[in-house]
Amino acid sequence: MRKRRPFRFTVSFCLLAGLVVVGPIPLVSCGSASRSLNFTTIDFSGSHETIVFRVNSSGEVVGSYFDSSNAEHGFLWQAGSFTTFDVPGGVGATQAQGINDLAETTGEYGNNQVVLGFLRQPDGSTVNIDPPASAGYTEADGVNNAGAIVGRYFGNSPGFQGFVFSNGSYTTINVPGATNTSLFGINNLGDIVGDYIDASGATHGLLMSNGNITTIDFPGSTNTNAQDINDNGEIVGSTVVNDVRHGYLFSNGKFTMIDNPGASLAPSGLPLSGTDVHGINASGEVAGTYQDSGGVIHGFVAK
Repeated sequence: MRKRRPFRFTVSFCLLAGLVVVGPIPLVSCGSASRSLNFTTIDFSGSHETIVFRVNSSGEVVGSYFDSSNAEHGFLWQAGSFTTFDVPGGVGATQAQGINDLAETTGEYGNNQVVLGFLRQPDGSTVNIDPPASAGYTEADGVNNAGAIVGRYFGNSPGFQGFVFSNGSYTTINVPGATNTSLFGINNLGDIVGDYIDASGATHGLLMSNGNITTIDFPGSTNTNAQDINDNGEIVGSTVVNDVRHGYLFSNGKFTMIDNPGASLAPSGLPLSGTDVHGINASGEVAGTYQDSGGVIHGFVAK
């Protein structure tokens, strides 16, 4: 289930946001956007692939790594220390994707050729997250402090369908006209981000807020997703420009491109090539993954 050294690096990029809205159209501005980031690489010892997804306000990071037998395990990381875990019943495939400020963790795990979402408490106990309409594949991707969970599942209809799980009830979310809808992140205000695939096969980021769906397209991109949103409305995700994958921050109508200095910028069709930004916490610290020129995949946090 693959999605999802300190450096000093400054990123500067400004483009007019490409936005399409179902509902009221917001005003979008564009000015100079720059941000100085300190990158810290997160590698699980002995692993050829460490994937970082989210970071909470306490600096707790979640992700997964692959061992020498290519089995995938979830982990929590804080201040250089790893705590690994596997969901009971999982068969060599546990991926931790979301974490809130209560250290509740979401993700998915493999179980007898079925993939189920999960919610894990700090004491290690877990419950399954699986919409009734799922046909054997569910991801629980993001969770906020109220325990609302967003994700996606395969049902009887073709393509992914997004869902929200809140107060014991599941709600399916599909963008009108889309062939796939995925929800990845939710903040404490209930704003949700994700992506959808249109009828032409193009992937667009989405923001769902106050009943309106806004499309987020990085200008010049052939593929944009939106992975996470904090309570300040800052959105992070990934985009493909000229066949190269980059992370981005979208804040106050401005895009800032984020490339880890250790990432290979060679054109590649691999899903984790270049830089992916998966998470952002309340203070603006970001989390993600990059692939180096040797093909090794590393996690990172940056602030």
